[in-house]
Amino acid sequence: MNQNKSLDHRYRVNIEIGMRVVIEEEQTSDLIPCYVKNIVTNAAKHESGIMVECENGSKGRVKYIGTETQYLSSMELFANLEKQLRKTIVEELSKNDPDWWENKIGDTIKDIINKKLSTGEEIREKLQIPKYHPIDETFFPQLFEIIQNKTNWNNYFEKIFIDKKSIIDKASELAPYRNLSAHNKDIPPHIGKKIKVYYDDIIHLIEEYQRSKIH
Repeated sequence: MNQNKSLDHRYRVNIEIGMRVVIEEEQTSDLIPCYVKNIVTNAAKHESGIMVECENGSKGRVKYIGTETQYLSSMELFANLEKQLRKTIVEELSKNDPDWWENKIGDTIKDIINKKLSTGEEIREKLQIPKYHPIDETFFPQLFEIIQNKTNWNNYFEKIFIDKKSIIDKASELAPYRNLSAHNKDIPPHIGKKIKVYYDDIIHLIEEYQRSKIH
């Protein structure tokens, strides 16, 4: 079965338990990626898709089979990837350590972020921009610097990303592509395809780790 298809009438009946889908969440109408736990009903309403319950407890109608690469732009994929990486970093490093930013982040990164925050403090106050946690001020490459730090890798991230060289190689290639997207430059098809493949690779590792804690 080809899972890389948006859900049109030909694919409505092909939903299986354990399949990765994107649903329109029943309560919020948000698009949420998840893995199918139960098929609530195979009866699709017009173009709405079938109703499923997911492993994370969400319930809604399936809109896409596969991943966000089916409907998000390259810039949106980078934004979501950064969001998931930050979330993973916080979840892992904050375990039993409320001062994880001070204790587990390298001095070079902390100095860069502190300088960034102090430089823009006046304008942020003027524009009433809220203060965010320092992790939200990190740049894309810095997230992988945190992950590959020897202590962090051994204690927290090896179990998630498995192959250190592979994840860092992907990060090194993605960083220049991220800048292309951020500056609204056209993404050549071969680069767009690589972004999608690497996005799926990294997100899959994160999600498989999260799922292993459920099952």
